[in-house]
Amino acid sequence: MNNAELSAIYQQTLNLRWSPVAVRLMRPGEEIPAGMMEPSVPLRYCQSIIAARRGNCIYMPVQKHACPDGSGILGLAEMSGKLKSGDLYLLFKKLPNLKIAQKMISTRPEFTPGTYSATLAAPLEKANFKPDVVIFTLWPEQAMWMCCAKTYATGDRQVFHTSGYNSTCADLTVHVMTSGEMNVSFGCYGGRASSEIDDFEQYVSIPFDQLPIMAEALQKLAKKSIPEERRKIYLPPVIDSPAQPGREDKIKVEVRVDENKCTVCGLCEAFCPASVFELTQEKEIRKLSVVNAASCSACYTCVGQCPERAIQLQTQHS
Repeated sequence: MNNAELSAIYQQTLNLRWSPVAVRLMRPGEEIPAGMMEPSVPLRYCQSIIAARRGNCIYMPVQKHACPDGSGILGLAEMSGKLKSGDLYLLFKKLPNLKIAQKMISTRPEFTPGTYSATLAAPLEKANFKPDVVIFTLWPEQAMWMCCAKTYATGDRQVFHTSGYNSTCADLTVHVMTSGEMNVSFGCYGGRASSEIDDFEQYVSIPFDQLPIMAEALQKLAKKSIPEERRKIYLPPVIDSPAQPGREDKIKVEVRVDENKCTVCGLCEAFCPASVFELTQEKEIRKLSVVNAASCSACYTCVGQCPERAIQLQTQHS
């Protein structure tokens, strides 16, 4: 399978919103692949992943990397003393003391400075180079099926290595390249503060060489398991008194208003499509009454719109 075919399988089986992003760290002396675009201004590495998932093919030499932390972790440049010491993490109040900051720095994966010269990031279907890793932006349910595909193919459970620091560079790129294993990340302070990744999205990164076997597993899972889960086939219907097929049941809806909670704001009367409620006023006293319960269809609009949660509905079959 070529890159475009692999991308199509993942996008179709998982119903992805964003393209998988092919990433390659360029070795010194490598030629720039055709069709790559060098941004006019420096970008953070995590921002280039966001741009690539939208369809852009990004080439970034070291001088176009805006984040000195990321370029140091990726082995593009020497990291500054301030970053290596951990002092800046304390200044940002992201870590409590220097000892913990230095422990975090010493245990995170990173490449030796000068190992690589530039980064490539492109939608997998457009990538005309061999990626090192492929980064997916996913919802948790989609990430679950990625884990299932890996287990389907190998029988293994997944053990992830991640933190809320240096997400895209350390967790999704360096760790996956050095370990040869899939990894997840929930983003990091810098990555989320400088990009448009949504609160409910997360990342999964896969070594490129594992993409075909996982794609085959997803195709198998998509024949039965994935559609069944998405149809919620095990979710019981909310029926406490089931009707008999073919028999005309009468449904009685009892509308209860808790007078201790009701502020007589009138929203239930305004929103009710069947005019079940009536709001009256005698002198300075406002009163809410249920005057047409027989017309209630149990749409629950009044329950949802009541700011005091003063309304309850109870249905009975006869």
